[in-house]
Amino acid sequence: LVLAGCGSQTSFDQDRWQNADLATRERAEMVDSLLENHPLEGMDRARVIALLGPPTPTDKWAGTDLIYVLGPEGGLMGIDYAWLLIDLGPQGRVSSYRVTTD
Repeated sequence: LVLAGCGSQTSFDQDRWQNADLATRERAEMVDSLLENHPLEGMDRARVIALLGPPTPTDKWAGTDLIYVLGPEGGLMGIDYAWLLIDLGPQGRVSSYRVTTD
């Protein structure tokens, strides 16, 4: 997964992720490290929430199980936000995930 315009990359830090200022790109800069070092596929819902904290409340992407805002999209004219979308399968485990913008 590639986040277009991500810019710099920072190592994933669970405490920094869970306490990030959502108006910044702090999570966006950690997402590649998160996905590389903490494979989400197969994790159950409780483990994802323990790792990433509560999902971001939003009415976007109906039907997506867990949604995390990553922060404003990178670039000079970044008016959209980047998001981590996580879908759970019938067993309550991560079946797929993707990084996208709105």
